[in-house]
Amino acid sequence: MYLSITSSCIKEIKHGEASATFGGSTSYRSNSINEIEKKPTKNSNSTRVIPMAALISSPSQKSVKTAICRSDREYKLNKPVIRQKMRAFFNLQATKEFCAFYSISFPFGISDDDAYTLFNIWQTRCRQTYGLKSFIWVSERQKNGTIHFHLLTNTRMPIKAVNSFMRTSLRPYYHKYGWELREDKPYNGVDVDNVWYPKIRPGKPPKKRRTRNDAASHLSLYITKYVSKNNETFSRLAWHQSRDIAALFTCQNYDIDECTQLLSYFHATKDNWKKYDSEYVTVYLHPSVYDLTPYIQLREVNETVYRHFHAHTIPA
Repeated sequence: MYLSITSSCIKEIKHGEASATFGGSTSYRSNSINEIEKKPTKNSNSTRVIPMAALISSPSQKSVKTAICRSDREYKLNKPVIRQKMRAFFNLQATKEFCAFYSISFPFGISDDDAYTLFNIWQTRCRQTYGLKSFIWVSERQKNGTIHFHLLTNTRMPIKAVNSFMRTSLRPYYHKYGWELREDKPYNGVDVDNVWYPKIRPGKPPKKRRTRNDAASHLSLYITKYVSKNNETFSRLAWHQSRDIAALFTCQNYDIDECTQLLSYFHATKDNWKKYDSEYVTVYLHPSVYDLTPYIQLREVNETVYRHFHAHTIPA
């Protein structure tokens, strides 16, 4: 039995032992001597890269406060992973300083294949021109059947320019679909909002700056709202993340015999949490307000991984 904490819940795993201190990263893993190492690839062996002794210690010693896809398969949203990666992304220092939420839509009637092609072209131009690097995007089908995308990033990009990118890419498709091309009413299908400073919407009162947790909860609820009901299948990726975000850890595991204080905190407050029980695991979802201290180590490790990733690789 062991506990696994994530940014959205605590899991009480009823059978087995934790195989590693941290989990959820596609590129890194934690080893038995409290270091983070690069996972081995076909062309390289595992390499110890980040000594973590200063960050990882027993809780009892601390106070516990792309779109290249196979055409013969279908893709769906991996809802738990999306939520965990979004939370890890929100907790990065770079994201705390700036975070934007883009919605990319297309004229009615466009095929999924053409929408994905245009979205990939748009992302490529954003990377080449404005250095788009850290992002998570998800696809959604509107009520009229047309696909559109939501992209979360901590890269600053001017909205007029990124709209111009898509407008230029769309031109060849106007004749194909018989759309009316009006120069006096140009395409304006890329919308953006600053996560921390939401823009004023017509007819609505001004909004105050959100705290990091409020914004994370707001977008997580928004994403969860349509992700939860979105059981659509797509011929290409239903969602994607840049390699630096994929590299982030999403959980920290504690053996029961080494986390007395964590258990004390957890059992003292878990009556306020929503509980989901099964034969193998009990999941406790966080209340709206909870103590962040048990998550400090996970956030520190992710900050180190994020900095190390950008110091040694070129992100997708």
